[in-house]
This record gives sequence, structure tokens and C-alpha cells, in this order.
Amino acid sequence: FMIDLDDIDPTVQDMESPLKQNPGLAVRPVPDFQTTLIRFQQGSPQSYKPYTDHIQAFLWQYENENQVGENFIDCEKGRPPNTEHKVCRFNIDILGDGCVWQKDYGYDEGQPCVLFKLNRVFGWRPEQYLPGEVPAEIADRWRPDHIAVSCDGEFPQDLENIGNVTYIPAWGIPTFFFPYLNQEGYRSPLMMVKFENPANGVAISIQCKIWVKNV
Repeated sequence: FMIDLDDIDPTVQDMESPLKQNPGLAVRPVPDFQTTLIRFQQGSPQSYKPYTDHIQAFLWQYENENQVGENFIDCEKGRPPNTEHKVCRFNIDILGDGCVWQKDYGYDEGQPCVLFKLNRVFGWRPEQYLPGEVPAEIADRWRPDHIAVSCDGEFPQDLENIGNVTYIPAWGIPTFFFPYLNQEGYRSPLMMVKFENPANGVAISIQCKIWVKNV
């Protein structure tokens, strides 16, 4: 499989807003940071081990023992009032049981999982859609307390080859982790995208988008 996730920068709808004030999507795995191309052979561990190792190493900081201290709080029911100076713990269990290291993050079965997070932008807050404004592309999985993400083929041939895509969690990235204020121990919220049945033996260019009004 060859999947190119190169086009993952946000599109600014307000052209007077400089891009640097808005977060882009960061993708993992990128084991050598020279290319976003993910290329591997199903059933051949040596071909995908750099990718799975990179995901696992990144997720290590989200293990429970690495999210302890007076500055960490539980936000599973939303961020408590007046706690923006604290850090919400991120529970990696919400990433499901299909994209885990015990299953090689799907790579051994030809169903690669890709991890997404938003780049840190100091003070940025997502501006959510009102119920009547939600774009049709995400209407079936939109929640006001999450940032939806969508991935699709960039060109017609990619639309044919990308196959089914599963978002974990379906509604995207929780908003209560924002804003980032340089809190000590801050962890960016995450989500997984699982490509269920991408075409074999071809390069697939994939474009992913953040769905909030101010990006």
C-alpha cells in the first residue's frame, strides 16, 4: 500500500486571517519526517514496523502513568469551569481496540491506522457551527463539543482507490482541550483514521480537512 497524506494543511475561509494563526493537522506515522508517504507490504512486518513503532512511541506520552500530577484533571464530561490553566488527561481508550499495537495498528491486515492531532497554536479556540450551519460532509457525525475531520481522495482516481474510511472517534477531536496556553504537561487531543480497504499496489493521495468555522 502507498498512501500519501501530504495535503493536510487547513484552508482558511477568512482570507484576512493569516494561516499561522490557525492549526493544521499533524499526522503520525512520519518516522523520518522527510515524507508523508506511507508505503508497506501487507504481511511483511519489516516493511511497516517503522510506522507502527513511530505511532507506539508517540502514544507512550499518553499512558496513564505519564499523565499524573497536580496540573492534570479529568475532562471526560467536559472541562470544569475556570480550569484553563490545567491539563485535561487524554484517555487513549477512545481510540478504540482496532488501532492498537497488539494489532500492529492495522498494518498487518492491510487496514492502516493513521493518527491525527492539531498543531499547537497559542490561544486558538475552535469556532463551532450552529446546528443549521453544519456542512453536509459531516452532518451524520457532527457534535458541538468536537472538531470533525474528514479524509478523501484528492483526485478522481484516488476517490476510487481509497476505499472505506473509519474515524475513531467518529465525531473527531474534543474541543475542551483548547485553548493551548502553554500549560505544563499539555497533551494534544488525538483521533485515529482507519483505512479499511485501500487499493493495493497504487499510490493514493489523500486530503484531510478540519471542520470548524474559523479554519
